[in-house]
Amino acid sequence: MAVMWPRKLPEWVLQDPRRSAEREVYRQFEMLLSDEWSVYYSRPWWGITPKGAEIDGEADFIIAHSNHGVLFLEVKGGRVEFDPKLGEWLSQDRNGIRHKIKDPVVQATSAKYQLLKKFQQTSSWPKFRVRLRHGVILPNCEPTRNDLIGPYEKDLFCCATEFRDSFSEWILKRLSDHGSNDSQSEIGPGRDGLAAIDSSIAAPAKLLVPLHRLLSSDVDRQDELLTGAQLFAVCSIDSSLRTVVEGGAGTGKTLIGCELAIRYSKEGRSTLFCCLSEPLACAVAGWIGGYENLEILTFKELEKKNQDRTLKNFEAIIVDEGQDISWDQWDFIDEILRDEKSYLRVLFDSNQAIYRARDDLETRLQAKSFPLRLNIRNTKQIAAVTDGLYRGPLIHCGGSDGVEPLFFDVPNSQSLAKCEQIVLDLIEQKKILPADIAVLATNSKTVSEISSKLLTSRVKVTDAISRLGGYVTVDTIGKFKGLESKVVVLLFDGESANSSELSYVGVSRARAMLVVIGPIAGTLIFKALSIN
Repeated sequence: MAVMWPRKLPEWVLQDPRRSAEREVYRQFEMLLSDEWSVYYSRPWWGITPKGAEIDGEADFIIAHSNHGVLFLEVKGGRVEFDPKLGEWLSQDRNGIRHKIKDPVVQATSAKYQLLKKFQQTSSWPKFRVRLRHGVILPNCEPTRNDLIGPYEKDLFCCATEFRDSFSEWILKRLSDHGSNDSQSEIGPGRDGLAAIDSSIAAPAKLLVPLHRLLSSDVDRQDELLTGAQLFAVCSIDSSLRTVVEGGAGTGKTLIGCELAIRYSKEGRSTLFCCLSEPLACAVAGWIGGYENLEILTFKELEKKNQDRTLKNFEAIIVDEGQDISWDQWDFIDEILRDEKSYLRVLFDSNQAIYRARDDLETRLQAKSFPLRLNIRNTKQIAAVTDGLYRGPLIHCGGSDGVEPLFFDVPNSQSLAKCEQIVLDLIEQKKILPADIAVLATNSKTVSEISSKLLTSRVKVTDAISRLGGYVTVDTIGKFKGLESKVVVLLFDGESANSSELSYVGVSRARAMLVVIGPIAGTLIFKALSIN
């Protein structure tokens, strides 16, 4: 039995009535030829004309033998005719419908020359002249003359009776020499030639999905989860005037806060979205700024307005990162609510190992609690690292598995160089957009040093407040609190790697890819990474 490529015909070929002739030829090859023959079905080719135009086509069959040579075949089913007046080839199908078809000999010849170029590009293709032939199989019709079919010699064609009774003999005849000195110099491709053909048109193709597409796919899945989770949360939260929205990092607290702010402002309520972090306030302003009745301010800006006596009362206040608000500032929040019917929404991180207990805040504000238990920011592999740093209520991660977090245990003296190498590789080799990368350090000195190093390598950098498009964000973990990035590179020293707060906040900023660099062996973050 011949070595068939593919070993079995795919289902779409088996079910296609237009390919019945090709299926029959495939079976004949499989039954009649020995395992010294290789048969390749449906091999596409691409080329360029002498004038530079692109051309492409397909070889219905290629059969190869190490000693006999290589034969390129075109198969035409139905009743095939040639109109000499118009110079056109026609085929009549089983329904009696006639179709204009391409010249089958030209098709076979083109396939031969174009695929030969492909074979010659391999290192194992022979340097000598390999016997190459072409032909046409017409399994359903017979010629009206014995010497010609159309403008071509009959020997180029295998018609119905010959196909049934002496197909293998016709193949050997097509691959025989013609008695001339020129043809005698042609020989079979040998084993090296067969290997070259296999590598050119039968080698398995493993198409790798680029890292940037994998990361985008992970983020897209998380965004799909967000829509449903956000709608459920918003509808539930509005059942009470005062609510503490409790959830760990990645549960979508800020996005839910933004959605609430938009809704309240559209209802005509004077609305305030406030937080401690200036970068977070800038990010929120970029997302939802511009709505009527809506102000987005930091607590520092609120206090200044209060001192200037320009601060008004609000019918709805949304406080993000509520676990960081000092106890006496809640009195101030109460004072700027318009009346007892005004809404207060506090977004609160439930990592009780780090922050004030939620129960205390609920009592202080006389608010109801609404829990968020679905992580919609991080991939499962990143969430697994976060879980090792988290002590709050159980949170489920519904995203994709994602890529495995990377960590490099290197001394402080090598951290900057390693970070530069990683960022350059992400941009130049992995094709990650600079705007999708955030490099976060534990102090301003390291931020300045890595920014200078990246600028020397012609990488544009920005900070957490500006976050300019086309730039890599470089800033401290603290200033990036409440924000997120598709890719996060964390720079730790030995001391900060044992900080539960810095580790938790830093790791949870990454949506799809996390890289940790520094002398982290044996530290808290190292243990969390090792669990993953």
